[in-house]
Amino acid sequence: MIAKPKEPSRLAAPEDPAVFNDFSAGRFLEKWGRRVATDFRTRLRQDSGPGTKEEAFVKSGKTPFSLRLAFILNLLNYPLFFLGIVLALWMVAELILRLMLPEDSWQTIQAYSAPVISVLGPAAVGYWTNWLAIKMLFHPRRPNAVWQGLIHARREALVASMASGIISSLISPEIVELYLREEGICGKLTSSLSRTLAEVFQETEFRTELKAALFELVDRLVNNDETRAAVDQFLVRAIAEWRGRSFGEKMIEWTKEFWGEAVRKEALAFLPEIPKVVETVFPRLEAHLQTLPQTIEESGAVLEPLVAGAIVDGLRSLDLEAVIRGQLGKLDAAALEKLLTSNVSAELVFIQTSGGIFGFLVGLAIIYRPLRLLLIAGGFLLWGLYQLTVERKEAGKTRERT
Repeated sequence: MIAKPKEPSRLAAPEDPAVFNDFSAGRFLEKWGRRVATDFRTRLRQDSGPGTKEEAFVKSGKTPFSLRLAFILNLLNYPLFFLGIVLALWMVAELILRLMLPEDSWQTIQAYSAPVISVLGPAAVGYWTNWLAIKMLFHPRRPNAVWQGLIHARREALVASMASGIISSLISPEIVELYLREEGICGKLTSSLSRTLAEVFQETEFRTELKAALFELVDRLVNNDETRAAVDQFLVRAIAEWRGRSFGEKMIEWTKEFWGEAVRKEALAFLPEIPKVVETVFPRLEAHLQTLPQTIEESGAVLEPLVAGAIVDGLRSLDLEAVIRGQLGKLDAAALEKLLTSNVSAELVFIQTSGGIFGFLVGLAIIYRPLRLLLIAGGFLLWGLYQLTVERKEAGKTRERT
């Protein structure tokens, strides 16, 4: 029979019993893990700088001329919209006036209205046909026997195509691996992490709580009924199975019934003293913690391919295409339309207004023939300006490379 050992007294941390009693290893990991993660994210954002060249260009406030021009032309959106309504009403009024007015009065009205209609009519038609074409891409949203928005009519194929395109062109494992290598992301991670850990390890509160947590953890491991029972069973079995080889060892083996029980009790009585080892070992642990950030920094070149490989392997193990397809499939018709158009709403408006502007120019060219040559000359002028500016930019890029 294994005698049940006496319940040992719980060991208190030697420096600050209050900290030990109120603090556990779990709370220590939660508190300082959250602290390291927060500081690490903050430092990583600071070390990342302005981001890519495109982001720096946007933050610099430089807006391409085409966007500025489109913003100005989009101011014509509502005027062209109401112009179409006015012209539609005028076409109805024309029929009524022609029937009600005398011929000479009608001819007088037509003499003034015909040139205006000839110019503004194409503008309104150009605007409204583009407006209707854009609307017919998304509306009506629900199936019917007349017309369903083209985007929603092929929703399943569109969602599958978008998911496949995102994976193949944006976040494939190969693209992520190339980005990590070219941008030095892993190097930034190790550098930011090492500096974050260095700051945390220097704090007196961290070291105090770490020591208390270690005491608490070791004390809980060794001073419980299961551990004591397991150790006691091991000692009983080891003493019973021990066999001596020499004459002296044989003498010890023959007398183990007398000394075995004492050895077992002494070993069990020593268990409560084991947590005190933390007091002896902790200075060496502190020294290792002080050198850990520098070790991480120096090992950056070795860790970088390992971290990048782990990230890429993780991506390969996920069916990202199915995840994206599933998320897109959960969107209702309105949410899908917003996703597709929220970032290009100004561009869609420009399609409408540009239709009205080009229609207006066509109307002018139909009535005033000399303007045809002017419009053609203006078109060639813009084409030549485009060619010159494109060549200049390409030459600049070539000089940058050399």
